[in-house]
Amino acid sequence: MAESWDVLVIDDEPVVRDAVDRVLAEEGLRVAKAVNGAEALSHPALATCRLVILDLMLPDRSGTEVLRALQAARPRLPVVVITGYAIHEKTSRALEAGAVDYLPKPFEASELLTVVRRALEVQAGSAEEKGT
Repeated sequence: MAESWDVLVIDDEPVVRDAVDRVLAEEGLRVAKAVNGAEALSHPALATCRLVILDLMLPDRSGTEVLRALQAARPRLPVVVITGYAIHEKTSRALEAGAVDYLPKPFEASELLTVVRRALEVQAGSAEEKGT
């Protein structure tokens, strides 16, 4: 059986990827990690994950560009954007492009868990609607 993941974390900062992985793994979630947009869009986790956590500032392309590609590949997949530059214009552009939520860096583990739980509830609701 192929490996499956719950969450794909896309961030070029190892400390952020590892912290998110550690917090979510403690909650029993399987986390895959990618360092840039190209790696994320070709990562096997993209086929099975239930949530993407996406940094808006990536080294190879904008997070908004990656968000649009994710939406094209999996339209119902919830994406939470994270950014150290939480200016209204960038976050609102990401939300308009389809992100379900955003989290400004640095964030606490409790804030991450709240946003992830909310996004997974949205995803579960979409799956239920699809099944009816």
